[in-house]
Amino acid sequence: MPLWNNIAELMDYYLPPLPTVYWFDIIRLCNLKCVMCPQSQGLRPLRDKMSIEVFRHAIDDICENRPLVKLYLSGEPLLHQQLFEMIEYAGDHGCRTMLHTNATVLTKKMAERVLSSSLDFLCFSFDGCSPAVYEKLRPPSQFGHVKSNILQYLSLRRQQGGAGPRTSIEIILMGETVDKIDTFVEEWRGMGVDDVHIAQYTTWHGLVDDRRVRKPPRPVGYKPCAAPFSYGCILADGTVVPCCLDVNGRMPLGNIADGGFRAIWSGNEFRQLRLQMLAGTLEPGGLCERCDNISREI
Repeated sequence: MPLWNNIAELMDYYLPPLPTVYWFDIIRLCNLKCVMCPQSQGLRPLRDKMSIEVFRHAIDDICENRPLVKLYLSGEPLLHQQLFEMIEYAGDHGCRTMLHTNATVLTKKMAERVLSSSLDFLCFSFDGCSPAVYEKLRPPSQFGHVKSNILQYLSLRRQQGGAGPRTSIEIILMGETVDKIDTFVEEWRGMGVDDVHIAQYTTWHGLVDDRRVRKPPRPVGYKPCAAPFSYGCILADGTVVPCCLDVNGRMPLGNIADGGFRAIWSGNEFRQLRLQMLAGTLEPGGLCERCDNISREI
């Protein structure tokens, strides 16, 4: 029996468990136009913010295995007026929560709200290796203002005995930062964060210029992507997409308004994508087939 038929028969019976990690694109608005983010090129017009009703509906549907809910994707989450209501609702339903923020609006009052919330993980997307580099990468932000916000938060955290979410800071490895990574890591390790992350650069499926220092070697043989089997991603209007890189909803798999995430996860669109992923028969030129994470050398 051909390999395709064997895989297709298997997929008729196999359904992965619900994801343990979700991205919720709760807001598509941002006050920055970072050159490494699709915001700099303009996002496809979709709903600007996820409503609290849509969010609650989704959490009710997915909370049974206590997943990690990442409340960010294409925009700045601190700009969502109901962010803390979302954090508490998810936490009350057993979910762990995480934020990535550019810290531009992290006032003292906002920092105190973060520290007193049930948020589990917080990461500052800073890339602040020098004022000149930072302000080139993240216009129109100001290096001194943002660094001051982060340091104020860390000071408040120390005053509270290390309360609040596990806190990290992140720098993206790219041409502009590569020779400053070590200095960044050394500086921030002594500032009171729990972790310093060095993130790999991504082009978001070609939405931004390639600023990678070096392209990773192509894998030998075909390697399927884990996303359709392990992760959930919901855009602000409720559209489910295959992975967190599809910020413009170019590959919609359904909308949670039409029955919830669980129904989409077990539905035909997701099943077909998993089958194509396993068999290496992805649509030529499609979003997944062009992804850097997949080798086409079968």
